[in-house]
Amino acid sequence: MSRVEQDFRITFARMADHAIVSKREFAELLATTVGALTQMKYRGQLPHIAFPGKKRDCWYAKDIRQWFEGLTAAREQRTLSDLVETSTISKRIGRPRKTTT
Repeated sequence: MSRVEQDFRITFARMADHAIVSKREFAELLATTVGALTQMKYRGQLPHIAFPGKKRDCWYAKDIRQWFEGLTAAREQRTLSDLVETSTISKRIGRPRKTTT
């Protein structure tokens, strides 16, 4: 029998909050590579790892979910502020056009 590969996002949705997510699984969840995930970690763009003193990076499922919620809230806030900004900006006025006669 062949083993059916299941999308990790489905597995992640069913995980308990205290479940551990590996670097490879987290990369699959974000639809990126492990190398790109490592770069994001060094830039400080990811949640804190579960066991900082260990060699392998892993995260708690709860921390990843909270991180996703924070990204969503920041995106919604940015969208709302963009809407307010664009509504208060007056129409740009350029130089007058020459009239053709």
